Amino acid sequence: MNKRSLKFLSVLLCGIIIVATVFCTATGTAFAQTNNSVSVEQIQEVADGIIEWKKSDVGSKDCLINDVLLRQAGSTPGDWYPIGLGRLGVADNQSGYLAVINDVVQKRYNTSDKLDRAKATEWHRISLAVLASGGNPRRMGDNGNIDLIADGTYNRVDENGVGILGRQGINGFIWGLITLDSMYYDVPQGAYYSRDDIILQILKLQLADGGWALTGTTSDPDITAMAIQSLAPYYNSEKEYDGKKVRTVVDEAIEWLSSVQLSSGDFYSWGMANCESTVQVVVALCSLGIDIFTDTRFIKTDGDGRQNTLYDGIMKYRTSSGGFTHSYVNDADNPSAVAGEPNTMASEQTLYGLTAIIRQQSGMRRLYDFRQEQSMQLQEQIKAVELKIQSLTVTSSTQEIKDVYDEYLAIDGSERSYVTNYSELSDLLAFAGIDYEEENITYNSGDAGLVTPTEYFTAEDIAAAETLPKTLTTAYRAEVLRLWQKIQNSVEFDRKQEMTILLEKAKNEIDALQDEIDSLQREIKEELYPFENIGLDKRKTVYDLYNRFMALSEYDRAQIEQADIEGLMRCKTQVDNLRTALIIGIVCAVVVIGLTVFVVCHIRSMKKKKQAKVMQESDE
Repeated sequence: MNKRSLKFLSVLLCGIIIVATVFCTATGTAFAQTNNSVSVEQIQEVADGIIEWKKSDVGSKDCLINDVLLRQAGSTPGDWYPIGLGRLGVADNQSGYLAVINDVVQKRYNTSDKLDRAKATEWHRISLAVLASGGNPRRMGDNGNIDLIADGTYNRVDENGVGILGRQGINGFIWGLITLDSMYYDVPQGAYYSRDDIILQILKLQLADGGWALTGTTSDPDITAMAIQSLAPYYNSEKEYDGKKVRTVVDEAIEWLSSVQLSSGDFYSWGMANCESTVQVVVALCSLGIDIFTDTRFIKTDGDGRQNTLYDGIMKYRTSSGGFTHSYVNDADNPSAVAGEPNTMASEQTLYGLTAIIRQQSGMRRLYDFRQEQSMQLQEQIKAVELKIQSLTVTSSTQEIKDVYDEYLAIDGSERSYVTNYSELSDLLAFAGIDYEEENITYNSGDAGLVTPTEYFTAEDIAAAETLPKTLTTAYRAEVLRLWQKIQNSVEFDRKQEMTILLEKAKNEIDALQDEIDSLQREIKEELYPFENIGLDKRKTVYDLYNRFMALSEYDRAQIEQADIEGLMRCKTQVDNLRTALIIGIVCAVVVIGLTVFVVCHIRSMKKKKQAKVMQESDE
């Protein structure tokens, strides 16, 4: 080959490369150069960094689920970190969380509103946190007779028996469905809501562009992603709801999400680009088995020519502390989220978002599928079907397509949603005129794998109970509740009655302390606010509250909000000053009156003496 030919081939090859590059960039095909070299180990390091940041935030060098976090059990910041830790497989103080949340649920159930009058998501979030910590949300409360799944989902009704799962909007339906499928819970006959009822409600609320919104008619990435998460187990379903399959609806939502993703890989929602919206999309895609590092629908090119994945979109919010910031713009509706500063909500959501990626990349179940992990045999069965679907084309014979479909149907109905390319087989079935078979998914009570083991109150537990201080503070709340719950479920042993009495006394003491702290917190607000307008008419109230506050231990005083403590002290100082001023005023008044009396008396005395002298002189 001469030099001219070599030169021609070189030019031709360069031209082909340039054209291919332009084509791939323009069309976003699988040839796009992406940052898909991120390993599970690297993602794990980022997740570990969040955990370490949160430990620092709650003042712990050991467990993240410490006393500070446990005081928030039953709230958003108190429940989502246990969910992230549990699904990531991090051993922490899960037993402490279960003991405290069980106590919290029982106490809230003793009120008329139970967990919440309006928000069903209180039941859903707590149920997921209990599952992630190894507990059973169907066996809560002192006697194990509180069923969070029934009360929070399929039998979520008001005092008149009217369904209120959707009272707070679409969120109630979305998280109700997620919670139902967290263990593939069976919905009994006669329940107020069936699965189909809930699915239909979610589908009906889809907007024209394919997304969903919390309110209004403008689709929102967060709610759209959450809706997809709830519908993921039904993506392979051939069942139609008002003429549409779940898969069709989800595909429309995926297309919309792709269209609004920013070039930096993240999403814009509620007035700003933010971390949490991006995390929710990640969880949604992972729940469908979509690889966020390679799916070109979610790889965007920025102004510098860099192609960003959703992972890049999340990582831009990582701070030097290891925690994640909500946004780089201040949010007027969320003053606790300071632009560029690590934020609890952004960090907790990123933690479970990264966990979703790790689980998917490691061949584990979806983030919100808490069932026992799939056996190796089941995983191989699913992989074999996926490969056979991949090998089919429109030229495949009807029998070949039918054979693969039979192998798909041989997979247990509750596991078929993990066949990630079934939609291709579905299209071929329709093309070949093969009828779909009736789906048959087996649901369960949710107790499988969650039966409380027989508890043994060990020598270490006895020692822990006996070494509790005589005067308790709420610092011992988690430990007392853990021991109390354990001895309630323990087998008989020689000292069980003695230990039960000891721990019951400790629990009652802790409960009384917590009630006093809560009562003080409430009464300070109700009786003294606004703190600047306190007069002497409130003197007794101020002194009573102050004396009760000072009677608490230093630890328990710190459990009251700092603003309320400062307000109480300000009121005490103001009342003291007013009282002092009053005393000084009274003393001054007495002195003035005394001096006045003295002067008057002195003048009268002088007059009398003068008159007496005059009379004496006249007599002479």
